[in-house]
Amino acid sequence: MKASKPADECDVSSAIEPGGPENLSDESIQIVSNVQRMKQLYLSLVRNAQNEILLIFPTTNAIRREEGVGVFAELRRASQRGVTVRILTPEDDFVRVQLEELRSIGMVVRQIETPTEAKFKLLIIDKKFSLVIETKDDAKGNFENAVGMATFSNSKSTVMPYVTIFESFWRETDLYERAREADRIKDEFVNIAAHELRNPISPIMASGDFAMEEVKKLKEGIVDEQTLDSLTDNINMIVRNAAKLYKLSEDILQVSRIESGTFSLNVEQVDLKLLLDLAIQDARKRIKNEHKPIDIRLDYRLDDNGKEFTLFCDSSKINQVLYNVLDNAVKFTDHGGITLSVGMRDATYVIVKVEDSGSGIDPEIKNKLFVKFASKSNSGTGLGLYLAKKIIEAHGGRIWAANNPSGTGATFSFTLPTDIRSTEANERLSMKKTGSSSNTDKYIQKGT
Repeated sequence: MKASKPADECDVSSAIEPGGPENLSDESIQIVSNVQRMKQLYLSLVRNAQNEILLIFPTTNAIRREEGVGVFAELRRASQRGVTVRILTPEDDFVRVQLEELRSIGMVVRQIETPTEAKFKLLIIDKKFSLVIETKDDAKGNFENAVGMATFSNSKSTVMPYVTIFESFWRETDLYERAREADRIKDEFVNIAAHELRNPISPIMASGDFAMEEVKKLKEGIVDEQTLDSLTDNINMIVRNAAKLYKLSEDILQVSRIESGTFSLNVEQVDLKLLLDLAIQDARKRIKNEHKPIDIRLDYRLDDNGKEFTLFCDSSKINQVLYNVLDNAVKFTDHGGITLSVGMRDATYVIVKVEDSGSGIDPEIKNKLFVKFASKSNSGTGLGLYLAKKIIEAHGGRIWAANNPSGTGATFSFTLPTDIRSTEANERLSMKKTGSSSNTDKYIQKGT
C-alpha cells in the first residue's frame, strides 16, 4: 500500500475519471484538502458505483448542502441503474420531503441519532472505496464553507472497518425501530384496553345505580311490574357487561402468557358436539342482545358409528377460539346467516368452519388478520383472532380465512389433529421413559 499523501500532489479526480475508481490499481490512503477536488471526487465515486452505496450524513444541514452539490441527483441515477443505496441520517421536518422522495424510488433511508460531536460524513462504494469528509462548520449553508479535510482510501484494510462501522449503526437502527414499534404497540394497546374497559364499566355503574333505586322501592313495599321489569333489565345489563370485562381480562391474560412463554395447554377428552352447541348458544345470546336478524346454525358432519365423537384438546381454550371466531362473525354481519360446520379432513384432522354473510374481510387488513391489535371495527382490542391462531397452532393445527366466492361474507376455518394425547397420558409416558415422578411439560404432544 502506498503511503498517505495529499491529494493535491496526486490528482485523485483525474485518477478515477473517466474509467471510474477501478483505475486506482494501487492501494492508497489520500488526504484531500482542495474542496473543489473533494466535491469532484465525491460525485465521481457515487457516479461510478457498480453494486452498493453506503452513506452516513452527520446532520440534517448536511443533507440540504448535498442537494445543492448534486449528490442526490447522482444517488437517484445510481438507484435507477440498479445500485443498492443505503443511507443513515438524522431527520427533521425540513428534510423529510427529500428523504421520502429517495425512499419512494427504492433507496433504504433510516433515521439515526448522531451525537453532536459526530462531525464527519462517511461514503463507502462497493466495499472498495471510502471517503470521509470532515464537517468544519455545520452552520454554513454551502458545501465549500462547511467542510474541512477529507480522507479517501481504496485500501481494504481501511475500507472494511468503515463498512463494519456502518453495519453496526445499521443494526442499531433495527433495534431502535423495533423498540419504537414496541412502544407504539404498547401505547396503542393501553389506549384500546382503556377504551374497551370503559365501554362495559360505564353501563355496569349506571345499571348498578338504577338497580339500587329499584331495590330501595322493593324494600319500601313498592312492588309493581314496571319496577320488576326495570330491575331485571338492569341486572341483565350488568351481567352482559361483566361478561365483556371477563372476556377482555381473559384475552389480556392469555396474551401475557404467550409473550412471557408460560402459555400451556391442559389436554383432556372432550365431547366436541357439546362444545360446539355451547358456542352456538353463546353466539345466539350476543345476536339477541344486539337485536340482529341473524340465523345461526350448526352443521355437524362427524359420525363415529352412532357414538359421541370425542377429541383430545384443551376445552377451555378451544371454547375461547370458537367464541372469538363466532364473535367476529356476529360483529361484521348485520343480517342473514352464520353457519358453524365441522367435519373430517384426511382422517387425521377435524376441520371447523364459520361461514357468515357479512361484509367480508377488508383488503386493508387481509394480510394482518391474525396479527396482534389488527382490527377494522370500532370496538375490540384486536386480540381475538391473534389468540385463536396461537391456541390452534399450540394444538398442532392451523387457522386461515378467506372471503366467500359468492362475494358476500367470509369463512374462517381451523383444523385440530385427532391424534393428540391427553396431558395426563403425556405425563405418564414421560415418567415411564425417565423413571421420574416430577411434573412434566404441559404443552401437548402428538401421538406416535
